[in-house]
Amino acid sequence: MTLGLRHFLRHALARRALVLFGLTLAGLHAVAAEPELTMLVGSLNAPKMFLSEEGRPTGYFTELADALARRAGYSPRLVAVPWPRAVLMAEQGDGVVASLSRTPERERLFLFSDPILEEKILIVTLKRSNLTAASLADLQGRKVGLSRGSKYGARFVEELPLVETQEDDSTVARLKKLSLGRIDAAIVYGGMASVVYNAQLAGVDMADLTVQGTPLALDKNYFGIAKTRPDAAAVLRNLNAANAAMKADGGISAILHRWGEIDRP
Repeated sequence: MTLGLRHFLRHALARRALVLFGLTLAGLHAVAAEPELTMLVGSLNAPKMFLSEEGRPTGYFTELADALARRAGYSPRLVAVPWPRAVLMAEQGDGVVASLSRTPERERLFLFSDPILEEKILIVTLKRSNLTAASLADLQGRKVGLSRGSKYGARFVEELPLVETQEDDSTVARLKKLSLGRIDAAIVYGGMASVVYNAQLAGVDMADLTVQGTPLALDKNYFGIAKTRPDAAAVLRNLNAANAAMKADGGISAILHRWGEIDRP
């Protein structure tokens, strides 16, 4: 074998070793990379789920969705859209919808995680109206404002036909309509902290409002994933494990604390 041929072979083998090393690293990276998981959240539901002034998904439940997905071993892709669209996208298998309430209708379409949070759903009225209400039945025949597409449990769905509903896409808009007398009551989720937060954004004086003492519902919030997704059961197992771990180590409480002690029952 000539000196030139030995030199050529030595360099060829070295290049081959480098290529194989590069492919090995790429393979290891592919194995180690966290799988992406789309988390669908609302875009107009401050302070729970909304878009920041910079157009980024934010809010206390948005942060929970992001943190829980990461803890479950995923790389979360947060998609913030109006709530009805988020539910529809989840029905079509396009991601995990965050903060879904359970109803018999939805249970036919979705698998549900363990509960993430339980929130107070409140009835807010104008103080001057002197209304007292603990249920939609107590508001029979009156105009009630609520979030578009929201369903807070079986009793809520059952009593909904008793009232004249006016759906909207934000609590701010709802409280503005209430202050102007366009509706008789506003349904607000997230407890007193949410009422105060949104009243301030709406320019409505809390002194003009009555937050009814009995919650309309104590609504458990879940992750929902379409039954048609092949990975649905596995994804929920991972999210449930993350949920249990973050409740145990205080991770969920820490996120809520950063948002100003959002009300919990």
